[in-house]
Amino acid sequence: MHKTILMLVLGTMLVTAMARADGLKVENVSVAPRDGKTALVTFDVAWSNAYRFGRFHDAAWIFFKVRTDEKSGWQPLRLLADRVVNPAGYSSGEGTPLEFVVPSGADGFVGMFVRLAKDGRGEVAARKVTAVVDLNTEHRTLNTSLRAFGIEMAYVGEGPFFLGSGGTELNSFYAYTDDGEGAPTPPYRVTSAGPIPTGRQKGKLWARGIAPVDMGEIPAAFPNGYAGFYTMKMPYFTQAMVAGFLNTLTAAQAKGRWYPNYQGVAIKRVGEASNHVYTASAPEESCPWLSWTDGALVAAWAGLRPMTELEFEKAVRGADYPSPNDIGLSYWGLSDINGSDTYERLVSFCKPAGVTFAGSHGRGLPELPADWPKDYNATVFKGAYGKGFAYYSRKHQLTAGRMNELVVGGDRHDQPFAGWRAVRSGPQGDALTANVPVRFDASLVRPLARLGGVLQASQVSTGCGKPLAILDTAEDMSPVNSRCIIKSQPHALWQGPADASAKVFLGWDGEAVCVGVEATDDCHLNTQTGDSIWNGDAIQLGLITPKGTHWNLALALTTNGVALHQFAGESDALLKTADGSVTRDETAKTTRYGLRLPLAALGLKAGDTFGFNVMVCDGDDEKGMRCGPTLAPGLSWPFRPELYPRFVLAEK
Repeated sequence: MHKTILMLVLGTMLVTAMARADGLKVENVSVAPRDGKTALVTFDVAWSNAYRFGRFHDAAWIFFKVRTDEKSGWQPLRLLADRVVNPAGYSSGEGTPLEFVVPSGADGFVGMFVRLAKDGRGEVAARKVTAVVDLNTEHRTLNTSLRAFGIEMAYVGEGPFFLGSGGTELNSFYAYTDDGEGAPTPPYRVTSAGPIPTGRQKGKLWARGIAPVDMGEIPAAFPNGYAGFYTMKMPYFTQAMVAGFLNTLTAAQAKGRWYPNYQGVAIKRVGEASNHVYTASAPEESCPWLSWTDGALVAAWAGLRPMTELEFEKAVRGADYPSPNDIGLSYWGLSDINGSDTYERLVSFCKPAGVTFAGSHGRGLPELPADWPKDYNATVFKGAYGKGFAYYSRKHQLTAGRMNELVVGGDRHDQPFAGWRAVRSGPQGDALTANVPVRFDASLVRPLARLGGVLQASQVSTGCGKPLAILDTAEDMSPVNSRCIIKSQPHALWQGPADASAKVFLGWDGEAVCVGVEATDDCHLNTQTGDSIWNGDAIQLGLITPKGTHWNLALALTTNGVALHQFAGESDALLKTADGSVTRDETAKTTRYGLRLPLAALGLKAGDTFGFNVMVCDGDDEKGMRCGPTLAPGLSWPFRPELYPRFVLAEK
């Protein structure tokens, strides 16, 4: 088909808007000429609980469909961008300042990510937002109708992560040990976006069932989870989204995508066969009874792609080291992860039809790209299998568990609660999503230089030199549901560095290990006593010695004064000899903690290697601790001291 310049009537033309997804609204859409080659699309956008703290952020994926008249088919409206982030001509308009990310490339320009322009959280409400439309496309005219759609997404950052947990989940991944029957099944760490060797050879990726090819590899083109990607917050397409999808199909295309006794129970159809209209009964609720192919076609039409099973585990755990049989909330803020009523269908490299998936995105049309699986036989299933199937329930699947289609059944006729969580790979050229190295790898030992003189506890935060770490990002916060709204697990939210952040200092002066924390905190309160002093503003630290003694203590400034409590340790010798100091500067909104831990009581000497970790507990009212910047994983029950950062008491 030859290229035809889009013809626009003079002035601004109002067009139809249809966009709903978990609180997201794109409304009041219009289009107007810009110059001979481009036009401006203008719209209002709003959604709740938006957040941005560096690369930890959400975004709205917004895309448009256009048709020239009632007889022609709907086509994707191609955007124009001179750069990936904030292209020329894109504007927030009035209201919430926004930033725009337009993916380019062969499968690009079919949509854009819209996110907060600066760090913070709150409601998005922006009017007269503008984007640039490319008129040199195959579309005929814009003077009939234009529709806008949006999906709420969360970003999953680039970096290493683990597959499997070392537990007993069904068919879970692990790093092969070659130790014979009954051997341990440790988690496998994905360390790059390159090929991953698979097989029953030491150190390779293997599985307890649904295994990959022995002496094979996962191709580099297969999305293995290391690279960053955006994913739908919820594990399903809403009824409104599916109805909008159906309303842009031809009669022939829609014929195989709507069934009255399946998703037809939620999406109603009226009108003549050649001009059906589909409406959602509950627009923001999940659309049931979608086959895998139904969901894949919606994803392709939206400019997204399927999620892989490796990306799923990354979306749950982030970079955290897993605990056996873990089932934690999503590190990246996804809702209904491992949900009780929805299971997720994910492309598997262990299936012949799945290993060729190369991560291409849909091009805005209801057509599957060549590398996509054509049906659910290329997938595995994660999460819960629904109510009444105890063995395949959340209890047995957890995060690492995997189910086969022969067990679950994955098509429309098998289950109403099958989910579909589409993703889009992170665009190149976006500085916000750059890889952040893991701060402390527990496998590395760092020298801890001896200080020039003996410090008092009150001097530690000023006498140890540069801080060991600055904890001021969302990814430093525990628990994970303090970072953003997770619908299934509500929790008081961290509001940013002024709410809770910290500088951590660590040194040794020849006689003691010296721990210092300078905490920024807008409200200091601790009314607790005894073993509850962690449940307010406090610091809690863990230290593991070479012979395996785990010391765990908390230091706080309470309404009764400075308090030090020991939760774990070899004896009370440390509690009797440790020296603690806590002072509060209300004007500067800072609290300084200092702690001297005598080497003799700890069981340490020069040259010894030890593990250390600290959490800065934040409690703004009498409800107790609400969140806490944390140096590394492992400092919550059950304690995992093997994950603590390692240090050696060096003389220089």
